[in-house]
Amino acid sequence: MSTPPVIACPACGSRETRLSRWRSHEERTAHANLHPYRCNHCGHRFLAPGGTHGGRQRWPLAVAAASVMLLFAIVGASLFVVLGGGHAGDDPAHAPLAAPTLEAARQGDPDAQFRVARAALLDPERGMEATREAVDWLRRAAENGHTGAMIHLGRLYKNGVGTPQNYELAAHWLGAAARAGDAEGMVEFGRLHRSGVGVEQDAMQAYVWFNRAAAALNLDGAQERDSIALKLTPEDLKRAQALSLQDEAPRHAEGATPPRDDSAPAPTLKASAAPAKPPGRGE
Repeated sequence: MSTPPVIACPACGSRETRLSRWRSHEERTAHANLHPYRCNHCGHRFLAPGGTHGGRQRWPLAVAAASVMLLFAIVGASLFVVLGGGHAGDDPAHAPLAAPTLEAARQGDPDAQFRVARAALLDPERGMEATREAVDWLRRAAENGHTGAMIHLGRLYKNGVGTPQNYELAAHWLGAAARAGDAEGMVEFGRLHRSGVGVEQDAMQAYVWFNRAAAALNLDGAQERDSIALKLTPEDLKRAQALSLQDEAPRHAEGATPPRDDSAPAPTLKASAAPAKPPGRGE
């Protein structure tokens, strides 16, 4: 009998993964044949086939081979869900992109831009061309205030998947989502402070963002907060809890201009630059 394969993280390839919790009953029922996992190396949360124990599949080799193919599909989808297993409001269905959606994206609608990015990432025939196009649309949606796009774009830059790795841009977009009040963005921004990626390493600031995420009912935030709290002195913990109460999160996501991304390609023909906004569309 062959050794069952270890479930590898689709973001960084690490084989150090563990079972994670379902975020809601709806998520569990929508993915009956999958199970959530968390990478111990990069923190990426992803879905993979169930029937596992201790991170190893208990299926015959033929079924395991089929599951590997499924993981490749998950990797493609995770380029836009990056590397965190989804975001509130994401639709996992692979519905074809309607022409009105593309037109709305070109007119500057951030939700449409986000959907166009998803459709591009789920187009296996176009390969890197689709990935570059998706990054361009994610950037547009993020600049238009879409926090989900900010998080996905930040993770892409952090992990260097689909675009060259850039910690400064990762910190910019994840910080923008966190300050806009997005709980998942708070968790990701806290992780940057914990590890010193793109920002100064600061366990106290990591606690602050984890604590705010937990207050927004994010279970990952609560777990990360309790873990980082063990590294703080009683005085620092008290100060971090006080800082957590200060309202630093604006109620909108638009703000500072992001650092320049010199690697950003010119838009493809399919994702042509958005024309001037029609009269009546205000900022």
